[in-house]
Amino acid sequence: MKKLFAATMSAVMTLSLTACSSSNSSSTAASDDASKAADTSETTAEGNKTVVTLAKENDVVSMDTSYATDGMSFEIIAATVQGLETVAEDGAIIPGIAESYETSNDDTTYTFKLRDANWDNGEPVTAEDFVFAWDTTVKNPEAEYAYLFGSDGACIKGADEILGGDKEATLDVKAIDDKTLEVNLTQKVPYFLFLTTFPVFYPINEAFFKEQGDNYGLTPENLLANGPYKLTEWTSGTNLKLAKNEAYWDANAIEVDEINVNIVPEASTSALDFEAGNTDFTKLNSTLVDKYKDNEAYDTFLEGYLWYLQYNMDNEILKNANIRKGLSTVVDRVDLTENVLKDGSVALGGFVPMQFALGPDGKDYVETGTEYFTETGDEALTKAKEYWEAGLKELGKDSVTLRLLYEPADPSKPAAEFIQSQLQQLPGLTIEMVSQEKKNRIELQKQGDFDIVLTRWGPDYADPTTYLNLMITGNSYNYGNYSNKEYDKLMKEAAATSDQEKRWEMLHEAEAILMEDLPVVGIFQVGGASLVNPKVTGIEDHSAGVPYLYYNLKKAE
Repeated sequence: MKKLFAATMSAVMTLSLTACSSSNSSSTAASDDASKAADTSETTAEGNKTVVTLAKENDVVSMDTSYATDGMSFEIIAATVQGLETVAEDGAIIPGIAESYETSNDDTTYTFKLRDANWDNGEPVTAEDFVFAWDTTVKNPEAEYAYLFGSDGACIKGADEILGGDKEATLDVKAIDDKTLEVNLTQKVPYFLFLTTFPVFYPINEAFFKEQGDNYGLTPENLLANGPYKLTEWTSGTNLKLAKNEAYWDANAIEVDEINVNIVPEASTSALDFEAGNTDFTKLNSTLVDKYKDNEAYDTFLEGYLWYLQYNMDNEILKNANIRKGLSTVVDRVDLTENVLKDGSVALGGFVPMQFALGPDGKDYVETGTEYFTETGDEALTKAKEYWEAGLKELGKDSVTLRLLYEPADPSKPAAEFIQSQLQQLPGLTIEMVSQEKKNRIELQKQGDFDIVLTRWGPDYADPTTYLNLMITGNSYNYGNYSNKEYDKLMKEAAATSDQEKRWEMLHEAEAILMEDLPVVGIFQVGGASLVNPKVTGIEDHSAGVPYLYYNLKKAE
């Protein structure tokens, strides 16, 4: 049996892609006023409790791991439930509920040994909890992330058949005993361990789940925790409260007693709360960056979220390749990120973000590939007009009207307004703005009720396929109904090859097809400008998977 090292996220990708076959080691997770106000923030809210207060712009959508699809839900789920593995501050994949694991020589069988851990109702966490959770999700046609169990993700045996509607198929995941979980894959998956850190792969206690029925996950009373915190209060759209989970196997390492999460859609409001000492963390929007950028509480980082335009390929106008090329070229991404957003976001024209996935050569995927849509200013406009006018001629039209769907929140709203002004530089084009809250925006995408949508994706795991798989024919997130047989073939071959250098080449080739066909086009990668109380440490931001983790959260007195 072969055992593998835990490593940093970057090193994990390099290790997975280049050295898995030979490794034999054990796996063992404004103003100065704002700063002054934060410094005076109360360390203790009740008695001797250490309390950290966070401001978040969005509420949790679902605490059910089968249904959750958004970053905020992932964040709170991960604070309360732990999977087989988890992610350390530096991105290392480290033991969670599984204290160790082994793999077969061909890396297609993983055997996890679970530690002694309990749910907060006192019941032990068992291998069967994982079997039940995974089986329940993959067989649920409404579970959007069920696809991650199949060939577009973990490649677990039986998953593709189940996802394809075979009612006789079974997922090849076995509870050998209470503390031993065996997972069998159809092929080697370099990023499999990272997938186990993602909420859809977390355990569910079957007895408790069935006892709650349709109420499971709807309130704190309908949830179980095996992680560092448990959800104790949840007022939809207003706030959540997390309390330290004394039943957590590593509870002695958890130093914060309570996390208060206030849902504050307006960054200006949460910034004022920060100045008043009522909030320890808030993100900033573009209008606030200049005010706070010189403050000691100011911080910025590059997130894995990619905002991109998706075109409806069933739209008669947008079926035209030159029309899509004109629309994709005219947007000055540098102007958008540097002069509108100003929050550390970066211009990006391809469909894979930077600084989150390393190839077999140890280099960033984007660094070793082609840069797309780098034109700015007059150069971009001139080139875009050539495409656009050719497209209009092919369509026999002098003017067209297209709808741009977006959500009225940062950074989507200012970005969409900028994009509208850029697109309407094209002769004869009128852009009608369709503003919908995120939930409604996603629903319209699912229904195909859009022309162009400004949407985003955050990487579920540290590999380019977390983006590129979205455009495979029939993928549930391929809302624009794009299909290209050559693209599908390349992605299938990349998934099957054991030659990791060849795999990387094929992924670059596949992205090049996308950037020629343009069912989607990147606009910018999100920067996370924020204010953080200098007394607070351990708010970990991660570019792939769960966006924020709180295992190491601390607050000085």
